[in-house]
Amino acid sequence: MAVLPEPFLDLEKYLEWSLPTERERIAKRVGSSLDEIHDFYDAMWGRLEEIIVYLNQYHYSEMPEDAQRLCNMALSLVEVCNLVEMYKNPARLNMVEAERFDTYQ
Repeated sequence: MAVLPEPFLDLEKYLEWSLPTERERIAKRVGSSLDEIHDFYDAMWGRLEEIIVYLNQYHYSEMPEDAQRLCNMALSLVEVCNLVEMYKNPARLNMVEAERFDTYQ
């Protein structure tokens, strides 16, 4: 079985961005270099519409594992978008330590 859905196998090199929680995604953003973030952003942004169309065929709680990994990668893209598009400096987004960030689940 593939790690990602067949149409997205070329994105497997970014699997480290497939993180199940917001806290993990923030920590990954904080711990990554700007070059790593840009590389991930560029690869995912160009495929985002295709990714969304693919994922929309599933209910979130019933996604197969490969689709869930892809979904988690898309959620990581959300975490880096503001940094890449607006702030361009990781320090501006790291005003609060990732460990202190808590989400309601």
